[in-house]
Amino acid sequence: MLSRAEAYPRPAPGSAHCESILLSRRPVARVPASYEFERAKLWPGQIPGSHEPGFEEPELCELPPPKELRWLKRASEELHCFAFGECTVLLSREDSDHGGLRWHLSLSHPHRHPSWDEIKTARYRLCGPDLVMAMILPRAEDYVNVPAQDHVMQLWELIGAEAEGW
Repeated sequence: MLSRAEAYPRPAPGSAHCESILLSRRPVARVPASYEFERAKLWPGQIPGSHEPGFEEPELCELPPPKELRWLKRASEELHCFAFGECTVLLSREDSDHGGLRWHLSLSHPHRHPSWDEIKTARYRLCGPDLVMAMILPRAEDYVNVPAQDHVMQLWELIGAEAEGW
């Protein structure tokens, strides 16, 4: 199994290996220029709500998905991987139980749980303002936790009747 650094190689922010995408007059995402894959679209609006004092939005750098996760590409409509400060973000569009597709966003940090500001910022930048996303806490008997995923937060798009009223 690859180490985290091997699985998610990170170009240095502002390096020649990244191509700037300018939104709102400042770089908010970079995509490694040497890879061939369809880029994710980013929402350039202001992230709603307040932020903790001192929070600065990290740069999003889109990376090719790690080799061990490329099988997901066959199981989902889209698969994107990002370096987001010290966090790693996976964004995919997957089959839902209701037919059709739903967005799934996973955000992880190697040494701690992602902060609320990191979760909220990644959610709005990558999923836009019009979707309803939820962090699901299952029944105790359905809860799954493995040490390798101890610091991973999952957000799922609510669709149809699930999203009504939100």
